[in-house]
Amino acid sequence: MKSLKISAPAKINLHLQITSKRDDGYHNLITLFQMISLYDEIYMEKIRNNEIIVEGDFDCALKDNLIYRAAKWLSQLHNINGGVLIRCRKNIPTGAGLGGGSSDAAAVLLGLSSLLEIKIDKRTLQRGALDLGSDVPFFLGTSTAIALGRGEDLIPIQTRSDLFILITDTGFHSSTKEAFKMIDTGSYDVIDVLNPIDIQQRYLDRNPSDWEFKNTFDSYLYDQNPLYKRIIELFHKTGAEFSAITGTGSSVFAIFTDIKKLELAQKVLKTNNILAHKVKMLANRPKPVYN
Repeated sequence: MKSLKISAPAKINLHLQITSKRDDGYHNLITLFQMISLYDEIYMEKIRNNEIIVEGDFDCALKDNLIYRAAKWLSQLHNINGGVLIRCRKNIPTGAGLGGGSSDAAAVLLGLSSLLEIKIDKRTLQRGALDLGSDVPFFLGTSTAIALGRGEDLIPIQTRSDLFILITDTGFHSSTKEAFKMIDTGSYDVIDVLNPIDIQQRYLDRNPSDWEFKNTFDSYLYDQNPLYKRIIELFHKTGAEFSAITGTGSSVFAIFTDIKKLELAQKVLKTNNILAHKVKMLANRPKPVYN
């Protein structure tokens, strides 16, 4: 039977501001997404029995698994004859603000559409992706983008190739649901909200030390775990131009313009029992590879 492999990349939020809560219970935001070279690996194969089989190390029930839900949505939309086996090798930690589950779902939508030779218009695909999760539409397309609304209104921008990234996971599992609950009891970013033109100009034209990007969740996350602030301070002391928590945590990343300073930071963090991994900003989303 025909099969393929597809890599599902992680993302970081270089900037994230939550501006309001919507009537539908979701939140309006403005963020700058960047795909990075950390991947879950997904294998898909057509099978004869009419079922969706998902294999992998997951921490949720099958009905809640985004890989399963993406495959089920696609199969119901097109009344597919036969089934599919999907295996996922997880490398992106869960609850880390790296979008692993959302990226897996997008990879399944793209990979299965190709594997099963399904023609689906972009608007329908985007709508299905948004039903799966607010970050999923981003992972369908360009590797660097400003997102508005829930995250579905995307403005692609050019990816910088002159920057180096270190990323570390604090190991402190962060609940997105709980993080949003906390900011709902406080206040949203309504002052000094950056617009897409500001974000694009700062990202493309400034040194990262002058970006002045934000994360609405910072104060809540600092209260949850003092390790966040300690890691960011270590990054800055070793030459990082910019460092921040991605999404609602638990990962912290740092941007460097000098590879030697990145290597020094990696060594310093290791002496502090903190493992940090070098990753690249992706200029293009990985494509499916047929076996």
